[in-house]
Amino acid sequence: MLTGRKTSMEFSIRGIGIVKEADIKIDGLTVIAGSNNSGKTTVGRALYSIVSATGNLEENQNMDRAVAIVQRIWKILRPVSNWLNVYQSNTREYGEKIEFLDELIESRYGINGERLGFYTDLLFKLCESIEDESFHTILLSGIQRSFGKLFTSEDFASDWKNNREIMQNECKYAREFIAELQKQKRKEFAYKMIERTLQVEFSDQIQSFSDVNRGSASKIKLENAGMPVYEIYLSGNRVMTDMSQFSNIFFDRAYFVDDPYVMEDPLPSKPLLSPREDSYVVVEIVDHRRKMRQLMKKTQFEIAVSKTLSETIYREREIEEILVKINRIVPGKVSRNIYQEDGMKVKVGNLATGSKIFSIIKNILTDGDITDKTLLILDEPESHLHPKWINQLAEIIVLLVKECNITVLLTTHSPNFLLAIDALMRKYEIREKCHFYQTEREEDNRIKYVEKTDCLDNVYADFAASFAEMNALRKKYMNSEE
Repeated sequence: MLTGRKTSMEFSIRGIGIVKEADIKIDGLTVIAGSNNSGKTTVGRALYSIVSATGNLEENQNMDRAVAIVQRIWKILRPVSNWLNVYQSNTREYGEKIEFLDELIESRYGINGERLGFYTDLLFKLCESIEDESFHTILLSGIQRSFGKLFTSEDFASDWKNNREIMQNECKYAREFIAELQKQKRKEFAYKMIERTLQVEFSDQIQSFSDVNRGSASKIKLENAGMPVYEIYLSGNRVMTDMSQFSNIFFDRAYFVDDPYVMEDPLPSKPLLSPREDSYVVVEIVDHRRKMRQLMKKTQFEIAVSKTLSETIYREREIEEILVKINRIVPGKVSRNIYQEDGMKVKVGNLATGSKIFSIIKNILTDGDITDKTLLILDEPESHLHPKWINQLAEIIVLLVKECNITVLLTTHSPNFLLAIDALMRKYEIREKCHFYQTEREEDNRIKYVEKTDCLDNVYADFAASFAEMNALRKKYMNSEE
Protein backbone atom coordinates (compact mmCIF):
# COMPACT_ATOMS: atom_id res chain seq x y z
CA MET A 1 0.00 0.00 0.00
CA LEU A 2 1.21 3.48 -0.78
CA THR A 3 1.81 4.95 2.64
CA GLY A 4 1.21 8.48 3.68
CA ARG A 5 -0.25 10.14 6.73
CA LYS A 6 -3.85 10.96 6.04
CA THR A 7 -5.58 13.24 8.45
CA SER A 8 -9.09 14.57 8.75
CA MET A 9 -9.69 17.03 5.93
CA GLU A 10 -12.79 19.11 5.43
CA PHE A 11 -13.74 20.98 2.29
CA SER A 12 -16.25 23.83 2.51
CA ILE A 13 -17.84 26.12 -0.05
CA ARG A 14 -20.29 28.99 0.30
CA GLY A 15 -22.11 30.59 -2.61
CA ILE A 16 -20.45 28.82 -5.53
CA GLY A 17 -22.77 28.24 -8.49
CA ILE A 18 -26.12 27.00 -7.18
CA VAL A 19 -24.55 25.62 -3.99
CA LYS A 20 -25.47 27.69 -0.98
CA GLU A 21 -23.34 25.74 1.47
CA ALA A 22 -21.46 22.47 1.59
CA ASP A 23 -19.14 21.00 4.23
CA ILE A 24 -17.67 17.63 3.31
CA LYS A 25 -14.88 15.39 4.61
CA ILE A 26 -12.50 14.22 1.92
CA ASP A 27 -9.88 12.09 3.66
CA GLY A 28 -10.72 8.84 1.87
CA LEU A 29 -13.78 8.11 -0.24
CA THR A 30 -16.46 10.78 -0.29
CA VAL A 31 -19.76 10.07 -2.03
CA ILE A 32 -22.27 12.77 -2.94
CA ALA A 33 -25.74 11.59 -3.94
CA GLY A 34 -28.46 13.75 -5.38
CA SER A 35 -30.69 14.48 -8.31
CA ASN A 36 -29.65 16.14 -11.55
CA ASN A 37 -28.87 19.85 -11.32
CA SER A 38 -28.30 19.72 -7.57
CA GLY A 39 -24.76 21.07 -7.46
CA LYS A 40 -22.83 17.80 -7.28
CA THR A 41 -20.52 18.75 -10.13
CA THR A 42 -20.03 22.23 -8.67
CA VAL A 43 -18.33 20.90 -5.55
CA GLY A 44 -16.06 18.61 -7.56
CA ARG A 45 -15.14 21.38 -9.97
CA ALA A 46 -14.36 23.84 -7.16
CA LEU A 47 -12.13 21.35 -5.36
CA TYR A 48 -10.40 20.32 -8.58
CA SER A 49 -9.73 23.97 -9.47
CA ILE A 50 -7.94 24.68 -6.20
CA VAL A 51 -5.83 21.52 -6.30
CA SER A 52 -5.00 21.91 -9.98
CA ALA A 53 -4.01 25.54 -9.44
CA THR A 54 -1.77 24.94 -6.42
CA GLY A 55 -0.28 21.49 -7.10
CA ASN A 56 3.38 21.79 -8.17
CA LEU A 57 3.14 25.50 -7.47
CA GLU A 58 6.88 26.22 -7.50
CA GLU A 59 7.30 24.41 -10.81
CA ASN A 60 4.36 26.29 -12.33
CA GLN A 61 5.66 29.62 -11.05
CA ASN A 62 9.09 29.03 -12.56
CA MET A 63 7.50 27.99 -15.84
CA ASP A 64 5.26 31.03 -15.77
CA ARG A 65 8.23 33.34 -15.22
CA ALA A 66 10.18 31.63 -17.99
CA VAL A 67 7.31 32.09 -20.46
CA ALA A 68 6.89 35.74 -19.43
CA ILE A 69 10.61 36.47 -19.90
CA VAL A 70 10.79 34.76 -23.30
CA GLN A 71 7.75 36.75 -24.40
CA ARG A 72 9.58 39.94 -23.35
CA ILE A 73 12.66 38.90 -25.32
CA TRP A 74 10.62 38.53 -28.45
CA LYS A 75 8.70 41.72 -27.85
CA ILE A 76 12.06 43.51 -27.91
CA LEU A 77 13.12 41.63 -31.04
CA ARG A 78 9.86 42.13 -32.92
CA PRO A 79 11.17 44.97 -35.17
CA VAL A 80 14.07 42.80 -36.40
CA SER A 81 12.40 39.39 -36.25
CA ASN A 82 12.37 39.14 -40.05
CA TRP A 83 16.15 39.54 -40.14
CA LEU A 84 16.53 36.86 -37.48
CA ASN A 85 14.37 34.58 -39.62
CA VAL A 86 16.62 35.31 -42.59
CA TYR A 87 19.67 34.43 -40.52
CA GLN A 88 18.03 31.25 -39.23
CA SER A 89 16.86 29.95 -42.61
CA ASN A 90 20.19 30.50 -44.31
CA THR A 91 22.51 29.24 -41.59
CA ARG A 92 20.44 26.08 -41.47
CA GLU A 93 21.86 25.14 -44.86
CA TYR A 94 25.32 26.58 -45.24
CA GLY A 95 26.02 29.62 -43.11
CA GLU A 96 28.22 30.04 -40.09
CA LYS A 97 26.34 30.18 -36.81
CA ILE A 98 26.60 32.81 -34.07
CA GLU A 99 25.93 31.40 -30.61
CA PHE A 100 24.12 34.47 -29.20
CA LEU A 101 21.70 34.64 -32.13
CA ASP A 102 21.08 30.89 -31.94
CA GLU A 103 20.27 31.15 -28.22
CA LEU A 104 17.73 33.90 -28.91
CA ILE A 105 16.07 31.92 -31.69
CA GLU A 106 15.97 28.66 -29.69
CA SER A 107 14.54 30.38 -26.60
CA ARG A 108 11.03 30.41 -28.06
CA TYR A 109 10.98 26.65 -28.64
CA GLY A 110 10.28 24.18 -25.82
CA ILE A 111 10.34 26.69 -22.96
CA ASN A 112 11.45 25.01 -19.73
CA GLY A 113 10.94 26.45 -16.24
CA GLU A 114 14.18 24.81 -15.08
CA ARG A 115 16.04 27.21 -17.43
CA LEU A 116 14.60 30.33 -15.78
CA GLY A 117 18.08 31.63 -14.90
CA PHE A 118 19.26 31.15 -18.48
CA TYR A 119 16.31 33.12 -19.92
CA THR A 120 16.85 35.92 -17.40
CA ASP A 121 20.54 36.19 -18.27
CA LEU A 122 19.70 36.07 -21.98
CA LEU A 123 17.25 38.97 -21.59
CA PHE A 124 19.80 41.12 -19.76
CA LYS A 125 22.47 40.26 -22.34
CA LEU A 126 20.11 41.26 -25.15
CA CYS A 127 19.23 44.55 -23.49
CA GLU A 128 22.87 45.42 -22.91
CA SER A 129 23.75 44.67 -26.54
CA ILE A 130 20.88 46.82 -27.83
CA GLU A 131 21.65 49.71 -25.49
CA ASP A 132 25.32 49.83 -26.52
CA GLU A 133 24.33 48.95 -30.14
CA SER A 134 26.61 45.92 -30.32
CA PHE A 135 23.58 43.82 -31.25
CA HIS A 136 23.45 45.74 -34.54
CA THR A 137 26.93 44.46 -35.36
CA ILE A 138 26.20 40.89 -34.21
CA LEU A 139 23.00 40.54 -36.26
CA LEU A 140 24.54 42.23 -39.31
CA SER A 141 27.49 39.86 -39.11
CA GLY A 142 25.16 36.87 -38.87
CA ILE A 143 23.18 37.90 -41.95
CA GLN A 144 26.33 38.65 -43.93
CA ARG A 145 27.80 35.26 -43.08
CA SER A 146 24.69 33.48 -44.24
CA PHE A 147 24.23 35.53 -47.45
CA GLY A 148 27.82 36.20 -48.33
CA LYS A 149 28.38 38.69 -51.14
CA LEU A 150 24.70 38.66 -52.13
CA PHE A 151 23.77 40.77 -49.13
CA THR A 152 23.75 44.55 -49.03
CA SER A 153 23.38 46.20 -45.66
CA GLU A 154 21.31 49.24 -46.71
CA ASP A 155 17.88 47.76 -45.93
CA PHE A 156 19.09 46.40 -42.62
CA ALA A 157 20.68 49.72 -41.63
CA SER A 158 17.40 51.50 -42.39
CA ASP A 159 15.39 49.04 -40.27
CA TRP A 160 17.81 49.38 -37.40
CA LYS A 161 17.76 53.18 -37.52
CA ASN A 162 13.94 53.31 -37.57
CA ASN A 163 13.48 50.81 -34.73
CA ARG A 164 16.50 51.35 -32.49
CA GLU A 165 14.71 53.69 -30.10
CA ILE A 166 11.67 51.40 -29.92
CA MET A 167 13.85 48.43 -28.99
CA GLN A 168 15.77 50.46 -26.41
CA ASN A 169 12.52 51.58 -24.78
CA GLU A 170 11.30 47.96 -24.70
CA CYS A 171 14.54 47.03 -22.95
CA LYS A 172 13.82 49.67 -20.32
CA TYR A 173 10.32 48.25 -19.78
CA ALA A 174 11.76 44.71 -19.68
CA ARG A 175 14.19 45.62 -16.87
CA GLU A 176 11.32 47.14 -14.88
CA PHE A 177 9.25 44.03 -15.55
CA ILE A 178 11.98 41.70 -14.31
CA ALA A 179 12.36 43.75 -11.13
CA GLU A 180 8.62 43.39 -10.43
CA LEU A 181 8.64 39.73 -11.38
CA GLN A 182 11.41 38.97 -8.90
CA LYS A 183 9.35 40.57 -6.12
CA GLN A 184 6.41 38.28 -6.83
CA LYS A 185 5.44 36.26 -3.76
CA ARG A 186 4.50 32.60 -3.88
CA LYS A 187 1.16 33.39 -2.25
CA GLU A 188 0.42 36.15 -4.77
CA PHE A 189 1.03 33.76 -7.63
CA ALA A 190 -1.13 31.07 -5.95
CA TYR A 191 -4.09 33.45 -5.67
CA LYS A 192 -3.84 34.42 -9.31
CA MET A 193 -3.56 30.79 -10.43
CA ILE A 194 -6.60 29.86 -8.32
CA GLU A 195 -8.58 32.72 -9.78
CA ARG A 196 -7.67 31.85 -13.36
CA THR A 197 -8.34 28.14 -12.93
CA LEU A 198 -11.74 28.77 -11.35
CA GLN A 199 -12.60 31.13 -14.20
CA VAL A 200 -11.62 28.49 -16.78
CA GLU A 201 -13.49 25.65 -15.04
CA PHE A 202 -16.64 27.70 -14.40
CA SER A 203 -16.59 29.59 -17.71
CA ASP A 204 -16.13 32.92 -15.89
CA GLN A 205 -19.22 32.35 -13.73
CA ILE A 206 -17.97 31.08 -10.39
CA GLN A 207 -20.70 32.82 -8.42
CA SER A 208 -24.40 32.91 -9.22
CA PHE A 209 -25.70 36.05 -10.94
CA SER A 210 -27.64 37.00 -7.82
CA ASP A 211 -24.53 36.84 -5.62
CA VAL A 212 -22.55 38.93 -8.10
CA ASN A 213 -25.31 41.53 -8.36
CA ARG A 214 -25.56 41.80 -4.58
CA GLY A 215 -21.81 42.07 -4.22
CA SER A 216 -21.84 39.02 -1.95
CA ALA A 217 -18.61 37.22 -1.13
CA SER A 218 -18.27 33.49 -1.77
CA LYS A 219 -15.83 31.21 0.02
CA ILE A 220 -13.84 28.05 -0.69
CA LYS A 221 -11.96 26.50 2.21
CA LEU A 222 -9.89 23.38 2.92
CA GLU A 223 -8.80 22.38 6.41
CA ASN A 224 -6.38 19.59 7.29
CA ALA A 225 -6.66 18.35 10.88
CA GLY A 226 -8.35 21.62 11.80
CA MET A 227 -5.57 23.72 10.27
CA PRO A 228 -6.45 25.83 7.21
CA VAL A 229 -4.72 24.84 3.98
CA TYR A 230 -6.42 27.61 2.09
CA GLU A 231 -9.38 29.94 2.54
CA ILE A 232 -10.33 31.71 -0.66
CA TYR A 233 -12.88 34.55 -0.81
CA LEU A 234 -14.38 35.64 -4.12
CA SER A 235 -16.40 38.64 -5.21
CA GLY A 236 -17.42 39.41 -8.77
CA ASN A 237 -15.80 36.11 -9.76
CA ARG A 238 -12.39 37.40 -8.64
CA VAL A 239 -10.24 36.32 -5.70
CA MET A 240 -10.19 38.85 -2.87
CA THR A 241 -6.51 38.60 -1.98
CA ASP A 242 -6.80 40.89 1.05
CA MET A 243 -9.20 38.44 2.73
CA SER A 244 -7.90 35.12 1.43
CA GLN A 245 -5.37 32.84 3.11
CA PHE A 246 -2.97 30.31 1.67
CA SER A 247 -0.56 28.36 3.85
CA ASN A 248 0.53 25.06 2.29
CA ILE A 249 -0.33 22.37 -0.21
CA PHE A 250 -1.70 18.96 0.67
CA PHE A 251 -2.58 17.52 -2.75
CA ASP A 252 -0.02 17.69 -5.55
CA ARG A 253 -2.19 16.44 -8.40
CA ALA A 254 -5.86 16.09 -9.33
CA TYR A 255 -7.75 14.18 -12.00
CA PHE A 256 -11.34 15.11 -12.84
CA VAL A 257 -13.26 12.54 -14.90
CA ASP A 258 -16.75 13.53 -16.03
CA ASP A 259 -16.91 12.53 -19.67
CA PRO A 260 -16.03 9.09 -21.13
CA TYR A 261 -15.96 10.58 -24.63
CA VAL A 262 -12.84 12.56 -23.72
CA MET A 263 -10.92 9.53 -24.97
CA GLU A 264 -11.85 10.18 -28.56
CA ASP A 265 -11.64 13.98 -28.56
CA PRO A 266 -8.91 15.42 -30.77
CA LEU A 267 -6.11 17.24 -29.02
CA PRO A 268 -5.59 20.77 -30.42
CA SER A 269 -2.05 21.21 -31.70
CA LYS A 270 -1.75 24.81 -30.57
CA PRO A 271 -3.58 25.50 -27.30
CA LEU A 272 -4.53 29.08 -26.59
CA LEU A 273 -3.04 30.96 -23.65
CA SER A 274 -5.48 32.08 -21.02
CA PRO A 275 -6.51 35.73 -21.33
CA ARG A 276 -4.68 37.97 -18.91
CA GLU A 277 -4.75 41.56 -17.76
CA ASP A 278 -1.81 41.72 -15.38
CA SER A 279 1.89 41.74 -16.10
CA TYR A 280 2.51 38.17 -14.98
CA VAL A 281 0.78 34.81 -14.81
CA VAL A 282 1.06 33.85 -18.45
CA VAL A 283 1.30 30.10 -17.95
CA GLU A 284 -1.23 28.16 -19.96
CA ILE A 285 -4.32 27.22 -17.93
CA VAL A 286 -6.46 24.52 -19.50
CA ASP A 287 -9.61 22.85 -18.26
CA HIS A 288 -9.81 19.34 -16.83
CA ARG A 289 -11.01 17.78 -20.08
CA ARG A 290 -7.98 18.98 -22.00
CA LYS A 291 -5.66 17.66 -19.28
CA MET A 292 -7.39 14.30 -19.51
CA ARG A 293 -7.06 14.34 -23.31
CA GLN A 294 -3.35 15.02 -22.92
CA LEU A 295 -3.02 12.00 -20.64
CA MET A 296 -4.97 9.75 -23.01
CA LYS A 297 -2.81 10.82 -25.95
CA LYS A 298 0.52 9.95 -24.31
CA THR A 299 2.70 7.54 -26.26
CA GLN A 300 4.47 4.64 -24.56
CA PHE A 301 7.78 6.41 -25.26
CA GLU A 302 6.58 9.58 -23.49
CA ILE A 303 5.49 7.51 -20.51
CA ALA A 304 8.75 5.57 -20.38
CA VAL A 305 11.02 8.63 -20.39
CA SER A 306 9.00 10.30 -17.61
CA LYS A 307 9.34 7.41 -15.14
CA THR A 308 12.21 5.43 -13.75
CA LEU A 309 12.17 1.64 -13.94
CA SER A 310 11.97 1.42 -10.14
CA GLU A 311 8.92 3.69 -10.08
CA THR A 312 7.23 1.61 -12.75
CA ILE A 313 7.88 -1.71 -10.99
CA TYR A 314 6.78 -0.36 -7.61
CA ARG A 315 3.58 1.14 -8.95
CA GLU A 316 2.67 -1.99 -10.90
CA ARG A 317 3.03 -4.05 -7.73
CA GLU A 318 0.84 -1.70 -5.72
CA ILE A 319 -1.99 -1.57 -8.27
CA GLU A 320 -1.73 -5.18 -9.47
CA GLU A 321 -5.06 -6.32 -7.98
CA ILE A 322 -6.87 -3.27 -9.38
CA LEU A 323 -5.42 -3.76 -12.87
CA VAL A 324 -6.43 -7.43 -12.86
CA LYS A 325 -10.05 -6.41 -12.29
CA ILE A 326 -9.92 -3.67 -14.94
CA ASN A 327 -8.27 -6.03 -17.46
CA ARG A 328 -11.21 -8.41 -17.21
CA ILE A 329 -13.28 -5.67 -18.82
CA VAL A 330 -10.73 -3.80 -20.97
CA PRO A 331 -7.61 -5.98 -21.36
CA GLY A 332 -6.12 -3.67 -23.97
CA LYS A 333 -4.50 -0.23 -23.75
CA VAL A 334 -5.47 3.13 -25.17
CA SER A 335 -2.80 5.34 -26.73
CA ARG A 336 -3.18 8.12 -29.29
CA ASN A 337 -6.87 7.44 -29.91
CA ILE A 338 -6.25 3.74 -30.58
CA TYR A 339 -7.26 0.79 -28.40
CA GLN A 340 -4.78 -2.09 -28.76
CA GLU A 341 -5.38 -5.66 -27.60
CA ASP A 342 -3.37 -8.74 -28.67
CA GLY A 343 -2.43 -7.22 -32.01
CA MET A 344 -5.94 -5.90 -32.64
CA LYS A 345 -6.28 -2.14 -33.10
CA VAL A 346 -9.60 -0.31 -32.75
CA LYS A 347 -10.35 3.41 -32.79
CA VAL A 348 -11.58 4.41 -29.34
CA GLY A 349 -14.68 5.94 -30.90
CA ASN A 350 -15.76 2.40 -31.77
CA LEU A 351 -15.42 1.05 -28.22
CA ALA A 352 -18.50 0.46 -26.10
CA THR A 353 -19.25 3.66 -24.20
CA GLY A 354 -19.46 1.77 -20.91
CA SER A 355 -15.92 0.42 -21.23
CA LYS A 356 -14.39 3.87 -21.64
CA ILE A 357 -14.51 4.83 -17.95
CA PHE A 358 -12.45 1.71 -17.16
CA SER A 359 -9.90 2.62 -19.83
CA ILE A 360 -9.62 6.15 -18.44
CA ILE A 361 -8.99 4.88 -14.90
CA LYS A 362 -6.48 2.37 -16.28
CA ASN A 363 -4.57 5.12 -18.07
CA ILE A 364 -4.54 7.27 -14.93
CA LEU A 365 -3.05 4.38 -12.97
CA THR A 366 -0.45 3.35 -15.54
CA ASP A 367 0.39 6.61 -17.32
CA GLY A 368 -0.38 9.23 -14.65
CA ASP A 369 1.43 10.00 -11.44
CA ILE A 370 -0.49 8.38 -8.56
CA THR A 371 0.66 9.02 -4.98
CA ASP A 372 -1.00 9.37 -1.59
CA LYS A 373 -1.37 13.06 -2.43
CA THR A 374 -3.45 12.40 -5.54
CA LEU A 375 -7.06 13.56 -5.72
CA LEU A 376 -9.40 11.69 -8.07
CA ILE A 377 -12.79 13.23 -8.81
CA LEU A 378 -15.33 11.02 -10.58
CA ASP A 379 -18.52 12.75 -11.68
CA GLU A 380 -21.29 10.19 -12.19
CA PRO A 381 -18.90 7.54 -13.56
CA GLU A 382 -21.64 4.88 -13.53
CA SER A 383 -23.38 6.50 -16.50
CA HIS A 384 -23.65 4.08 -19.47
CA LEU A 385 -22.91 1.03 -17.27
CA HIS A 386 -24.86 -2.19 -16.85
CA PRO A 387 -25.53 -3.05 -13.14
CA LYS A 388 -22.86 -5.79 -13.28
CA TRP A 389 -20.24 -3.33 -14.44
CA ILE A 390 -21.47 -0.78 -11.90
CA ASN A 391 -20.58 -3.28 -9.17
CA GLN A 392 -17.15 -3.86 -10.68
CA LEU A 393 -16.47 -0.14 -10.98
CA ALA A 394 -17.46 0.34 -7.33
CA GLU A 395 -14.99 -2.36 -6.31
CA ILE A 396 -12.17 -0.72 -8.28
CA ILE A 397 -12.86 2.65 -6.64
CA VAL A 398 -12.89 1.15 -3.14
CA LEU A 399 -9.58 -0.60 -3.88
CA LEU A 400 -8.05 2.65 -5.13
CA VAL A 401 -8.70 4.14 -1.70
CA LYS A 402 -7.52 1.04 0.16
CA GLU A 403 -4.45 0.06 -1.88
CA CYS A 404 -3.26 3.39 -3.29
CA ASN A 405 -4.35 5.57 -0.35
CA ILE A 406 -5.60 8.25 -2.74
CA THR A 407 -8.52 10.55 -2.04
CA VAL A 408 -11.62 10.02 -4.17
CA LEU A 409 -14.59 12.35 -4.51
CA LEU A 410 -17.49 10.59 -6.18
CA THR A 411 -20.89 11.90 -7.30
CA THR A 412 -23.81 9.69 -8.27
CA HIS A 413 -27.55 9.49 -8.75
CA SER A 414 -27.60 5.70 -9.05
CA PRO A 415 -29.03 3.58 -6.20
CA ASN A 416 -27.17 0.61 -7.67
CA PHE A 417 -23.84 2.39 -7.44
CA LEU A 418 -24.49 3.73 -3.95
CA LEU A 419 -25.43 0.26 -2.71
CA ALA A 420 -22.31 -1.28 -4.26
CA ILE A 421 -20.06 1.32 -2.60
CA ASP A 422 -21.91 0.81 0.69
CA ALA A 423 -21.38 -2.96 0.57
CA LEU A 424 -17.82 -3.02 -0.74
CA MET A 425 -16.45 -0.46 1.71
CA ARG A 426 -17.50 -2.90 4.43
CA LYS A 427 -16.01 -5.90 2.65
CA TYR A 428 -12.63 -4.17 2.24
CA GLU A 429 -12.76 -2.56 5.71
CA ILE A 430 -12.47 1.10 4.75
CA ARG A 431 -15.74 2.19 6.33
CA GLU A 432 -13.94 4.69 8.61
CA LYS A 433 -12.51 6.42 5.52
CA CYS A 434 -15.88 6.81 3.75
CA HIS A 435 -18.26 9.74 3.97
CA PHE A 436 -21.69 10.12 2.38
CA TYR A 437 -23.64 13.29 1.61
CA GLN A 438 -26.98 14.14 0.07
CA THR A 439 -27.93 17.35 -1.69
CA GLU A 440 -31.05 19.19 -0.52
CA ARG A 441 -32.82 22.03 -2.30
CA GLU A 442 -33.98 24.89 -0.07
CA GLU A 443 -36.86 27.34 -0.57
CA ASP A 444 -34.64 29.83 -2.39
CA ASN A 445 -33.74 27.04 -4.86
CA ARG A 446 -30.17 26.96 -3.59
CA ILE A 447 -28.49 23.71 -2.55
CA LYS A 448 -27.02 22.63 0.75
CA TYR A 449 -25.25 19.40 1.66
CA VAL A 450 -26.37 17.11 4.48
CA GLU A 451 -24.10 14.35 5.82
CA LYS A 452 -25.63 10.86 5.74
CA THR A 453 -22.59 8.78 6.66
CA ASP A 454 -24.17 7.11 9.67
CA CYS A 455 -27.50 6.42 8.02
CA LEU A 456 -28.15 6.11 4.29
CA ASP A 457 -31.81 5.15 4.68
CA ASN A 458 -33.08 8.55 3.55
CA VAL A 459 -30.84 8.47 0.49
CA TYR A 460 -32.07 5.02 -0.51
CA ALA A 461 -35.65 6.13 0.17
CA ASP A 462 -35.21 9.13 -2.15
CA PHE A 463 -33.98 6.86 -4.94
CA ALA A 464 -36.72 4.30 -4.25
CA ALA A 465 -39.48 6.92 -4.45
CA SER A 466 -38.97 7.37 -8.19
CA PHE A 467 -38.94 3.62 -8.76
CA ALA A 468 -42.05 3.15 -6.64
CA GLU A 469 -43.87 5.87 -8.58
CA MET A 470 -43.29 4.16 -11.92
CA ASN A 471 -43.94 0.70 -10.50
CA ALA A 472 -47.31 1.86 -9.17
CA LEU A 473 -48.11 3.43 -12.54
CA ARG A 474 -47.15 0.20 -14.31
CA LYS A 475 -49.35 -1.91 -12.05
CA LYS A 476 -52.29 0.49 -12.53
CA TYR A 477 -52.25 0.07 -16.28
CA MET A 478 -51.53 -3.63 -16.09
CA ASN A 479 -54.70 -3.99 -14.03
CA SER A 480 -56.70 -1.94 -16.51
CA GLU A 481 -55.42 -4.12 -19.35
CA GLU A 482 -56.72 -7.19 -17.58
